[in-house]
Amino acid sequence: MNSTIQGYRPAKLLFCLLLWMVIPGVVSSEEVSRAASSPDRAGAAEEKNTQKAPASGIRLKVDISGIEGELLRNARAYLGLEKKKDDPLLSALWIRHLYKKAEEEIRKSLQPFGYYNPAIQSSLEQIADDQWRARFEIQPGPRTRITELDLRWQGEGATEEKLQEALRDFPLHKGDFLDDALYEKGKAALISLAEERGYPDTQASKAQVVVDPRNNTARLTLYLDTGKKYFIDSIRLHQEVLNEDFVRRYLVDVKPGDVYSQDNLLEIQHALIEAGYFSLVGIKPRFDEVQDSRVPVEVRLEPGKRQLYSFGLGYDTDIGVNLTVRWMHRRLNRKGHKADAQLKLSLNNSYLLGNYWIPIRDPRTTKLGFSARVEHEVLDESESNLIDLDAGYYWQKDDWLTKFYTEFKYERFSVGEEPVQSTHFLSLGGTVQRTWRAAANKAYLRRAWAFYADLSGTPSAVSSTYYLRAHLKTRAYIPLLEKGRLILRGEYGSALVGDFGLYPTSLRFYAGGDSSVRGYDWKTLGPEDDRGNVVGGRQVVTGSLEYDHQVADQWLAAGFVDAGNAYNDALDHVFIGAGFGARWLSPVGTVRLDFAWPFNKENDEPTRASDIRIHFGFEVLL
Repeated sequence: MNSTIQGYRPAKLLFCLLLWMVIPGVVSSEEVSRAASSPDRAGAAEEKNTQKAPASGIRLKVDISGIEGELLRNARAYLGLEKKKDDPLLSALWIRHLYKKAEEEIRKSLQPFGYYNPAIQSSLEQIADDQWRARFEIQPGPRTRITELDLRWQGEGATEEKLQEALRDFPLHKGDFLDDALYEKGKAALISLAEERGYPDTQASKAQVVVDPRNNTARLTLYLDTGKKYFIDSIRLHQEVLNEDFVRRYLVDVKPGDVYSQDNLLEIQHALIEAGYFSLVGIKPRFDEVQDSRVPVEVRLEPGKRQLYSFGLGYDTDIGVNLTVRWMHRRLNRKGHKADAQLKLSLNNSYLLGNYWIPIRDPRTTKLGFSARVEHEVLDESESNLIDLDAGYYWQKDDWLTKFYTEFKYERFSVGEEPVQSTHFLSLGGTVQRTWRAAANKAYLRRAWAFYADLSGTPSAVSSTYYLRAHLKTRAYIPLLEKGRLILRGEYGSALVGDFGLYPTSLRFYAGGDSSVRGYDWKTLGPEDDRGNVVGGRQVVTGSLEYDHQVADQWLAAGFVDAGNAYNDALDHVFIGAGFGARWLSPVGTVRLDFAWPFNKENDEPTRASDIRIHFGFEVLL
């Protein structure tokens, strides 16, 4: 008896174990099938499901068909299943819970576009142990149309023509399809316009969108109450570093009596920040002191640092390794005078420059500038020592900057084998320039242009010899392909000179260098003396064609060809240089590295590998 029992127990235990492993699997598959065919019973089936798949291993795919574009994007944005499909804690129970809510979420996602009666077919199935798929086939149905549209202004501004005109331009009209986004955008635009017109208390007294889903119609009602119209009373300046009448000259665009609006407050703030004297501009309207709808405005100004210093060590192909020291004094006195100085030291070109600035009239656009410059330049064929004194009137209008100036120049120079000359010039001149950049991508400029023109001259009665000199430069950036840009650059200069032997090297024209004809060194192209020394010319013509292509976020690849020369009477030889390079869009500007070759050296000399020129520097528009 005992032996029989001992032989029976292991077999019985093995049989029970097999039943325990097989039967739950059958039940689980059956429950999943029922849950897919009847979503309402999914929760009950989940209680019987003994599947033990790890939560972090479940994958869910959501398929939506029947809609596209904005409708599809909005449906996915509303859908909880879509938001949670990549959640590492997603479980089968949570999938079924989200699936129950999915149809209502889709309905809500379509309503902002005017679809209130969609037909939705959905299903949920388990493809494998750790894979689920939810499918939604959507027919948006008829779109709701606006059958009534009641828009009104109320309050003091109800009869203003500008506000009434904006009401007529509301983006939705009777007969249009209902679109919640357009409705909200139009309402916000009306409120913003009213605030700009001096009604800061504007609000919607009645805003209703009543939809009849059975007939697919909607009634829109929007009443906007402007409240009172406010005006700026006094503008109270709180600062002690500058004369108050001088600071108020920056506020010519906004004066007491103008309408009170955020735009006018921002204009006050922007004008005072741009002045450069203050580190903080705080503006506070005092509605607690309003009288007769006039609002006092307090402006508190914190002065910025008076003096700034900077030091730099760099390398430029034209002048080699250089050291730069800059100093700026932003507030010399209570009248707002400024000064700055710059010292630059290098083997080829060194100078010390100082400027003194006096704001006059409208200080935002006009000023007087006085400068002094001492410069020493050494080239292979010339040497120059220069003292330059300049007084100018600067006037800016929109993006144009104009300068009228008088200049005294004393220069001691030698060119080639010619004897050292000492000359002096008292000149009159004018400069006009403009730089324009598209606001899109400031780091990688793809659309921009710049123009510079200078005209100066002097009679021989007050100078070593007479001259009349014109110099023009221009550059344009043009988008090309998806990530490229075309850069076109041109230069022309011409001078009428009495005695060219007394005409200083600082006024003569040269070509060559990283901003001229690459492939040739700085100032190595131009007329030569009998010994082959470049002495500079009366005229210059250069041009460049370059293509840059963005190969990474901060890197560009470039290819270019340059041409031109400096000459006296006739352009008898055009030098051509070409090559390739790289551009790095650094936080402080674009750094250039170019490899260029001369293609047609003088006397038809062959181009050799040793003729390669490496140009390194910063990219500028001019």
